[in-house]
Amino acid sequence: MSAVDITVKNTGTSEANYYVTVEFLDSEQHSLATEYTYFGHVSASATMSRTAYGVLPTDGRGLAVRLVEVMRDVVPTKAPASALDTAVDVFVEQGLVPAGTPYGDCPDTAPQAYWIGDRGNCWTAANTLPPLPTTSAPLPTLAVPTPTPALPGAVCRDGRVSGSTGRGTCSHHGGIAR
Repeated sequence: MSAVDITVKNTGTSEANYYVTVEFLDSEQHSLATEYTYFGHVSASATMSRTAYGVLPTDGRGLAVRLVEVMRDVVPTKAPASALDTAVDVFVEQGLVPAGTPYGDCPDTAPQAYWIGDRGNCWTAANTLPPLPTTSAPLPTLAVPTPTPALPGAVCRDGRVSGSTGRGTCSHHGGIAR
């Protein structure tokens, strides 16, 4: 196995993700392997290194590495206002928040963070939403129908439906439900 160190430098003014593709070649320029390396969230003016691994040529001769592609995606610092508006509209439609609930961006100290209902409830897409207010009303209970086999066969004790009726049917599922 052979390795090559790859270093990217983000010369931009904002955080970015980098995707680097390298190809390992033998002495006759035949491709031995292609490696895809992901550099996530490289800060502005920062560098990051990763190691890509490739196979050695079977003839024992030289190994070359060719840079195939470098892709750079800028990490957005804030979602467009329309995306936040759309998210709140969905929350209202699903009954998670009442219509007219205030919302907005959190201070610049928390990029990609938003609040709904109270400016102190900042949340990010990577985390979960703030807890919903509790209510005293009990949750409705739903009756779950018992599954029935669609084809001739048997229902196992763990609920699995088997098309078999012979000896050993449902043997790995607790036997046949009676």
